[in-house]
Amino acid sequence: MTEAQQVRVGKIDLDTVGAAYLLGVAREDEVQVVRGDATPEDLADPKVICIEVGGSGQGYQLNNWDHHGEGAPVDSATLQVLNDAFGSCTINGWKLVDYINKLDTKGPQALGKKSEELFPTLSDVFAGMLLTERNPVEQLHKGIELLKTIMDSNQDPFGQIKGFDSYAEAKTENNRQIAKAVENAQWTTTRQNGYKLGFLETEFFGAPGALYGHGAQVVVAFNPNFNGIRKFTVAGNGVKVDAVKGQLNAKEPGWGGPPTGTILGSPREGSILSLEEVVRIVKETL
Repeated sequence: MTEAQQVRVGKIDLDTVGAAYLLGVAREDEVQVVRGDATPEDLADPKVICIEVGGSGQGYQLNNWDHHGEGAPVDSATLQVLNDAFGSCTINGWKLVDYINKLDTKGPQALGKKSEELFPTLSDVFAGMLLTERNPVEQLHKGIELLKTIMDSNQDPFGQIKGFDSYAEAKTENNRQIAKAVENAQWTTTRQNGYKLGFLETEFFGAPGALYGHGAQVVVAFNPNFNGIRKFTVAGNGVKVDAVKGQLNAKEPGWGGPPTGTILGSPREGSILSLEEVVRIVKETL
């Protein structure tokens, strides 16, 4: 019998799940979901798998897979695992990693407008799974099982994904609700570059993309209850928003995002800032 692995993860997203899938994380493993970074002891122990919880750039040597923070790798955690720990993969496996890497580091626009016509995409069914299962550990396992099913059935990660009707239905309902929420969005213009800025509060997923569809160039989305924490997303539709990172971190350390600079997230342990304060900083800086 294989000894259970110790696993530390943060926010459950497609990149975290993709890395865990490649690393062979299983239900018998000891998974802990942490807010912020893993402990220094766990990050220093190569027997502990740490995904998206610190240790950027320490991949294969210390089993830390992250791409956030100053000087962090450009590649997603999933691509780091493939490059550092594997080196070879099936064609469809490469496509899966490519899909996750593009989505995580460049955003939905990197997948092309065609993906909107393929509903449900991999991103759609994964989002639907998150909507129907709110326990983070179970989200990780169900996400891994989702990816395994897609690979075992030889489905194209960039195509329409079949066999997950309940997840697709949940995503459809979420899309309907987010469309209603966007009707209550507020709008302004940034002072430095004149970007159209849309902002709103909602517990539904997909606010940035929905606001982009209404002409937003920059978005501030606030979720007051994201798995029990207050979460902000600051995003730009082809616009870099990382100029606001310094001011936000001066208010509360922990704001960050991928090196592309087009998306920022609040600290993993949650934010104490108000929506008005974040919008003010974004408006005055960009």
